[in-house]
Amino acid sequence: MKFLTAAALIGATLLTGVAPAAAEVNYPWCVITGGREGGTMSCGFVSYGQCMQTRIGTDMCVVNPRYQGPRR
Repeated sequence: MKFLTAAALIGATLLTGVAPAAAEVNYPWCVITGGREGGTMSCGFVSYGQCMQTRIGTDMCVVNPRYQGPRR
């Protein structure tokens, strides 16, 4: 039964031409944890204030270099 349900869902998706949502979400602010050299960057913040409230200690907030903004 699970196979038939999955097959029906896949078939309906193919017939309607609906593509799955992209996994990567593009936000304008990033937090760098662990310092600038060798640290990790997490870009999931909609505002500078939100990023600043999330950071801890020496973490820093920066503009997302890959952010392109909304499409017109």
